[in-house]
Amino acid sequence: MPESTDQFPVTWDDPADALRHWEFDPMHAPDVITPLGFELLDEQFLKGFGLGTDVRLVNHYMFMHVELDATPPPRSFEDMLKGLAAAWPQWQNRILPEVKRYIERYRTTDFDAMSNADLSSEIDRLLDTRKRQGQLHTQAVMPWFGAMNLLLDAFRKLTQGSFLDATRLVQGHGNKSVEAGRKLWKLSRIADSIPAVRERILDVTPETARQTLDALESDPDGRLFLSAFSKYLDDYGWRSDLFDFSMPTWAENPSIPLSQLRAYLEMEDYDPDRELDRQRHERVQAIQVTLAVVEPEDRRRFEDVLEVATSLSPLQEDHNFYIDQRLAFTPRRLVLAIGRRLTSDGHIDDPPDVFYLRVSHVRAALNSESDDYRNVVEGYKKDMARWAEAKPPTYIGASRPTGISGFSLFDGRNHFRADQPNVLKGNPSSPGTASGPARILMNLSQADRLKPGDVLVARTTMPAWTPLFGVASAIVVETGGVLSHAAVTAREYGIPAVLGVANATTAIRDGQLLEVSGSEGRIRIL
Repeated sequence: MPESTDQFPVTWDDPADALRHWEFDPMHAPDVITPLGFELLDEQFLKGFGLGTDVRLVNHYMFMHVELDATPPPRSFEDMLKGLAAAWPQWQNRILPEVKRYIERYRTTDFDAMSNADLSSEIDRLLDTRKRQGQLHTQAVMPWFGAMNLLLDAFRKLTQGSFLDATRLVQGHGNKSVEAGRKLWKLSRIADSIPAVRERILDVTPETARQTLDALESDPDGRLFLSAFSKYLDDYGWRSDLFDFSMPTWAENPSIPLSQLRAYLEMEDYDPDRELDRQRHERVQAIQVTLAVVEPEDRRRFEDVLEVATSLSPLQEDHNFYIDQRLAFTPRRLVLAIGRRLTSDGHIDDPPDVFYLRVSHVRAALNSESDDYRNVVEGYKKDMARWAEAKPPTYIGASRPTGISGFSLFDGRNHFRADQPNVLKGNPSSPGTASGPARILMNLSQADRLKPGDVLVARTTMPAWTPLFGVASAIVVETGGVLSHAAVTAREYGIPAVLGVANATTAIRDGQLLEVSGSEGRIRIL
């Protein structure tokens, strides 16, 4: 097991934890996490997953333990398909309506009007909601994994084709992440039709975003655009850069979608509807070719698998949109209302400082059990700044149990070795070849640097990054496999993607010309 070092010491509150495997998740939480963000989002949400999931915050980095010992009882192929076929109606008729009820409550409730006692009770309610959110997440996404793994395994067995080739059979059906990008592009068409709006957005920077919106508000033509922009943010803006509860969403800080609107205005020949039609045409052709090579006695069973996988294909990104983003971040309205209350009562200096407290601190402050938490806030801020410079280990505690693959097609944790100089390798995740200058983005605050035709190079991407896929010529990411968010989205946008490329953001220099082969999982530095 990794030993504690001066660079990353580990202290175990329970000695038994040192005997368990705790894995760092750079795909969802690559950075340090605030104490309240961990307690009010990550901790209870992940514990709600089931599978013996547990989580710890160590030096402000999140490590997760999952028990994968239980072997599910054997099921016939027919029973398996029957169970998977029921998943889409279950999502539409039971899971999604429940999720939407939670979202609507956190999106519309006037938390500022509540008493301190009521706000304290809301914390308990949110903790219960987070655990339920995790349960609903598992119920939604596990059937998708089951159906996709079934399809990929059947395709490889019956055609000797690759997993990547199998994904073409379910591309082009659309999903909420792609829809958000298409709606933003349509919003850019409104901006393009109003000269004053087009001019201002083409000049926008993250630093001038607020001034741009204020200027448009004073212009009658600008107000027409702002009405549509406001609706977009309400419908699609409750999303954040990474899975970090302390980070403002697009709805709160619209500089990121404004930067994407500017990029779309610079792309005169881009048309997402045309791209979607192309994806659908390729899907139909791929299905025809596949069925032609499958032996007649296997065809009916394969068609049944394909039918189930097709029905569930939107679930990966739709659950991301509703559960992992919208429900994850609308409760920021509650937490920031508490922050404003603690600020007005003199406990902290600024509402967002509330994220640098723990739940116990917040409860005590709301109950007037303590007066001043400024030193606590400053202590956590300094601690996080120090640990932000550290490189967390891939795991702590016991070594990863042998024979446990987990969700390897999702997390893509393979170890690739390049056999040539100036070549990097990773998981082939979206087909095609493209060239362009590398643009290394560590987070979405840098999104304005991405220009049409650039190769997006990142540590990880979350659903809020989706509109960037319409700007980039190719995607290179340090995390992820063929079933990850970045892979699914890149295929829907029809651009090459190589994922799971170790140390891509350091091995590649910003501006270097790259050739990306998504089919071969290869990046050549030209």
